[in-house]
Amino acid sequence: MDLRELRKETAAILAEARVDSPRLEADLLIHHITGWERASLLAHPERLFPDGLFPVLAEALERRAAREPLQYITGVCEFMGRTFRVGPGCLVPRPETELLVLESSKYFREGTFLDWGTGSGCIAASILLENPESRCVAVDGSPRAIAWAWRNFKERGLLGRCLLCHSPSFERIPMPPGGFGMIVSNPPYIPTGVIPGLMPEVSRYEPLCALDGGDDGSDHYRSLARWARTALAPGGALIVEMGSDEPAEELISVTRGAMTVLSVVRDLRGSTRVVVLMRSPF
Repeated sequence: MDLRELRKETAAILAEARVDSPRLEADLLIHHITGWERASLLAHPERLFPDGLFPVLAEALERRAAREPLQYITGVCEFMGRTFRVGPGCLVPRPETELLVLESSKYFREGTFLDWGTGSGCIAASILLENPESRCVAVDGSPRAIAWAWRNFKERGLLGRCLLCHSPSFERIPMPPGGFGMIVSNPPYIPTGVIPGLMPEVSRYEPLCALDGGDDGSDHYRSLARWARTALAPGGALIVEMGSDEPAEELISVTRGAMTVLSVVRDLRGSTRVVVLMRSPF
């Protein structure tokens, strides 16, 4: 079968499964299996797809039609212009989380920071790569997520600068002398009752522990904010991703008197996406 027909049939199957952007995803699956760039697929529609790869494509197509995340099938995800390994057991990095990393660069350059809920490790790795004098403690309550983060740190030669810690509680997090210079986090913030109605890629496949923020979505914001008041070094920054305006108000309320709001960053939809607070330097 030539690529013209294959791309058409693959996209049709994905469209029937109600996958967003079926033509693009068909090309991405073919690229993943063959290594042929999308520009090549478009430029050479007469090219024949290798017979020996049809079973591989069929399996990948079946998984994607079942709404398994494309990133779990390909095993990679782009974040901050870099490719990170991802798979079942860790949250797929979202483009909007890049705002968290970009904002962190305004308040931290060297010293030790904490990435709470590290998942794939993409946030911590990105900050470490941008700040050669920095070190990190990357924490997650999921052993499967820690395994993905370890792989990403290892591939970039960052294991010597990052302590990976499996800890479901704040009490077990190793603290540097004087506290962390910065704490960053993209915590679970989806209200429990909302999760079943999310798109299947999220509700069926991504780890519940990385999604569920409790009844109002703010459970982890409250606990993180209370702990950060003493875990941060004086003058240190707490930089947190938000899912909506309400958790931001909750976070600011919990830290009132102990921390100062430095920045509230909104996304393209006008919703609060990142909040930056600073512990008093005194």
